[in-house]
Amino acid sequence: MEIPELLKKYNLKPKDTLGQNFLLNEETLQDIVDAAEIKKTDEILEIGPGVATLTKLLADRARFVLAIEKDENFLQMITEALGDRLQGSGSKAKPKANVKLVLDDALHFNFQDLLKPGYKVVANIPYYITGKIVEMLLAAKNRPSKIVLLVQKEVAQRITAKPGDMSILGISAQLYADARLIKIVPRTDFYPAPKVDSAVLVLDVLDEPRLNVDEKKFFRMVKACFAGKRKQLKNTLKNNLKLDAKTMSKIETGVSFKLDVRPQDLNLDNWFELYPFIETKI
Repeated sequence: MEIPELLKKYNLKPKDTLGQNFLLNEETLQDIVDAAEIKKTDEILEIGPGVATLTKLLADRARFVLAIEKDENFLQMITEALGDRLQGSGSKAKPKANVKLVLDDALHFNFQDLLKPGYKVVANIPYYITGKIVEMLLAAKNRPSKIVLLVQKEVAQRITAKPGDMSILGISAQLYADARLIKIVPRTDFYPAPKVDSAVLVLDVLDEPRLNVDEKKFFRMVKACFAGKRKQLKNTLKNNLKLDAKTMSKIETGVSFKLDVRPQDLNLDNWFELYPFIETKI
């Protein structure tokens, strides 16, 4: 049954407020699962299972899938779609049951205690919370080993950007992971069709952050500099971080780049060069 007809069967309508756009292209669904390189021993976190088409593919490959759905109206559809794959509270044993469904907001639910270290995240997530989801996963105490997301194309491009187009989100992602954009997905592959195209984003999460820094201080520095994104770095350092002339002079002679660059022009190594001069000031 096609997704529009399936939604009609359950008297459901996609909600703009929850960013519900369901992927129609089965080949892309398979590409997403393949990109996750799922083994039979893997545990998977899926955020927003929706109509459960991706969930079923994940359940076929993984040992365990934790699916977190915010919209409780989808409970009956998901339950019937997964059948014996869905773990229940009853006493009747289900040998194939390897999916646990939680009705909650993934941004606030403590899923980390339900997943073993090394778990993977595979999801088609709402555009409007992509940045929050990525930052939450990468800042988690129990970080996943791999993240595969279907996201807005422009967001995927920001996360995988090179110096010249860097952003806070890109710096955050690249501090913790190797980021790759592996496929563009046209808006026509969704129901309802969004206003923009999407992309499959893969984050191979590192065992440790690339830089040995106090992460809170590091991002205070980065955010202060990006508060004047179009301004030269020397101006944002003086105005936003209130650095005195003596400190500015030390920075100018101590880093390998000119301070007339803009924050989007710096790579991670440049930020690491800058950090020791600012660490005690923030």
